[in-house]
Amino acid sequence: MRRVPLIVLGVGQVGSAFLAQLLHVRGHLQARYAVDLCPVALADSSGVLFDANGVSDHDLKVLLAQKAARVHLGEQPGALEAMYARELVAYAAGQGVEEAIVVDATAAAGMEPALRHALEIGYGVVLANKRPLAGAWEDSRIFFEHPRAQFEATVGGGLPVLATLRAMVDTGDRVERIEGALSGTLGYLCSRLEDGEAFSVIVGAAKARGYTEPDPREDLSGVDVARKMLILGRTAGWSLELGNLTVDPLYPSAMAEMSVEDFMSALPRLDSDFAAYIGALAGVPRYLAEIGPEGGLVSLRMVGERLAAQLRGRLNQVTFWTQLYHDRPLTISGPGIGRENAAAALLRDCLQLARTAAQR
Repeated sequence: MRRVPLIVLGVGQVGSAFLAQLLHVRGHLQARYAVDLCPVALADSSGVLFDANGVSDHDLKVLLAQKAARVHLGEQPGALEAMYARELVAYAAGQGVEEAIVVDATAAAGMEPALRHALEIGYGVVLANKRPLAGAWEDSRIFFEHPRAQFEATVGGGLPVLATLRAMVDTGDRVERIEGALSGTLGYLCSRLEDGEAFSVIVGAAKARGYTEPDPREDLSGVDVARKMLILGRTAGWSLELGNLTVDPLYPSAMAEMSVEDFMSALPRLDSDFAAYIGALAGVPRYLAEIGPEGGLVSLRMVGERLAAQLRGRLNQVTFWTQLYHDRPLTISGPGIGRENAAAALLRDCLQLARTAAQR
């Protein structure tokens, strides 16, 4: 049995779902693959649970129950004080934890030093966090080129988008262009715009249902979609920067600095503009992104016969035009939102790293 220590950064929605899925399948993975994915450190901004021999299943279940009751990790019995991520990685190594996998289930900025240090000392890295992959190319390229870095959960809500793209690139296919509808939140918004509802009403409903971030501008800005497309482009082999993509937000720049409350109150001003745009052009509204070797565009567009016109609700879709898939492009479509989907992608990446290490 190969024991693989896990250091989980972030025990929020995705991190908790990851631990719950691991508890469910851990015995199966042990029996089938002779691999024990063993959490030794769990961390968030409130504190750290650490046991070099592995946090017990009982303690994991207690933690998940407490998190569901909104009890901070730092309030758990035996929790250590909060550490910066790089400090925690160094602490684990100092406690004799070898060949671990660091799982970044956060959406935090500034994680790059911890992740680079993890790779330097022989750890693996698995990401749901897009930010380390979408920074300046010289800072991010290590995560695209290092064999112990995986990040399927960052694009497509856990759909096998990056695995498919890597397989094409690794077998010599040349990627020419990629198009994607990569926001379940904006897919929901576009479907309801298509049905004739007012923009402000849709955004308000999405926020109330938890489909958007607490500040809906984080979704409506298009920047998250741009990061996903940049990750796809860099995986395809294009050393692009975020500035190579033109991103059109769904609100005017004058609303960018408002408080969330003022922003929500001002949204009805935009209803007539959206209604006029949709009424004037043929097709259906879709928030689409496309990228090629020179850059890309992220924007709301009216589409007709394209595959994206068939999307409804919170589905994601990615289409690849390549040397082999030129006249009939390859399309992957499915649920693009949900913590369980992202958690499953993290778990698959951890298992892949563990199995690859076992074969060395």
